[in-house]
Amino acid sequence: NKVDVIIAGGGIGGLCAALVLLNEGCGVRVFEKTTEYRSFGGPIQIASNALESLKRIDLEVYQKILAASTVIGDRTNGLKDGVSNEWFATFDLYSPARSRNQDASVVIDRPVLQQILLDRVGRCVENGREVVSSENRGQKVVTTLSDNTEVEADFLVGADGIWSKVRSVLDTELKAPIWSGYTCFAAIANCVPDDIATVGYKVYLGSRKYFVSVDVGGGRIQWYAFLNIPPKSLQLERGKELEWLKTTQFDGWSEEVHQLIDSTPLDQIEQRDLYDRAPRLQWTRGRVCLLGDAAHPMMPNLGQGGGMAIEDALVLGQELRRIADASAVPLALRRYEQNRVVRAAAVQGMSRLSSTILFLYNHPTTIQSLWPLKLENAGLRSMITRACQGFLQQVAFPLQFNYLFSFPASLDPGVFATPSAGDFGAPGSFKVERKGPNARGVAEKTLLEGAPLSEWFNQYW
Repeated sequence: NKVDVIIAGGGIGGLCAALVLLNEGCGVRVFEKTTEYRSFGGPIQIASNALESLKRIDLEVYQKILAASTVIGDRTNGLKDGVSNEWFATFDLYSPARSRNQDASVVIDRPVLQQILLDRVGRCVENGREVVSSENRGQKVVTTLSDNTEVEADFLVGADGIWSKVRSVLDTELKAPIWSGYTCFAAIANCVPDDIATVGYKVYLGSRKYFVSVDVGGGRIQWYAFLNIPPKSLQLERGKELEWLKTTQFDGWSEEVHQLIDSTPLDQIEQRDLYDRAPRLQWTRGRVCLLGDAAHPMMPNLGQGGGMAIEDALVLGQELRRIADASAVPLALRRYEQNRVVRAAAVQGMSRLSSTILFLYNHPTTIQSLWPLKLENAGLRSMITRACQGFLQQVAFPLQFNYLFSFPASLDPGVFATPSAGDFGAPGSFKVERKGPNARGVAEKTLLEGAPLSEWFNQYW
């Protein structure tokens, strides 16, 4: 029987959820608080796992997205020292994707992606109306909109972002998101670097700051400057941001960084403080569920924020496909939660850890002379940075991207791809039994002694 659904939020996650649910035969209404969609927001990365999900959600939409995207996953990508401009470590996005017959990661302009989705689901979107509260009432969920009207449906999807109002249904004592430790400047430079044919994504590293650049096609490079500056502490005159970044934050850095700053229009730069939340293990209550940043906001370091929302939408559609009528919706939502919370929490943790590792970077120690021994950058953090170089290149990055691209290995083969060798959790995957360390830190000990996971995340995140 037809199931009616309300989606709070018409961002990328909400529109993907609408597409999935429409394709499953649901009656869908999307309430978006902005009065109209505008061409704002920079390009967004769609990694291989998200592309694989889109292929299963809607093949036509997937093909249009590929046609409008710029491929970066088949080029060199990695970390460089911000001053010397030497590669510190590279990571391979292509091999783990192709081993699973997935497409290489791409970037696409957010307005273009938004319009592709709206062309399919726009008839369901009602702009200028925001879901401000909701409650479970028997076999229905009732939402109150910003114009004080009430709307009833069989279930509600909260896709209304990190500041979600739907989230309060699950947590009546909801706390504000946590400042991540960073403020971010973002812009698009109009230039073509010399290495554009072979390099797609670069992270220039320095002490307590880093600068990211990515080719977004059309002779444009999107860049981000991440700085350890407290929220709302900067009072820069409009139009002076680029000069301030170049002379106070990235003075002496690579000419590649300066080329991007110099090629950026003065009125195109944006600055925002970055927030996230500790992983949440409850995404549903009754006929209400969360999706995307409302459930698992994360740092942008892995380019997985939008991808996780797309995965959420696909799994939600899978679970709703299994039920016969609306009476089983709460069960479907619980199964959706069970299939998503661990992976989303893992990717949240990886994103936060990645940010922390980049934050702790210092220019690595180099040996200038063996006898007499002479070192450059001989401080402790520089030595630790050098010691981590091989581990990141040979172990951490391969494991990280194999895990990210392993989705959708272990889920319903009727909806998802057949597991491939190397997928985490795939049949026959190689496991090694080993003893853990004899001495554990307080955080580990608290977890192993049985502390509730929600409390543990809130305390140690």
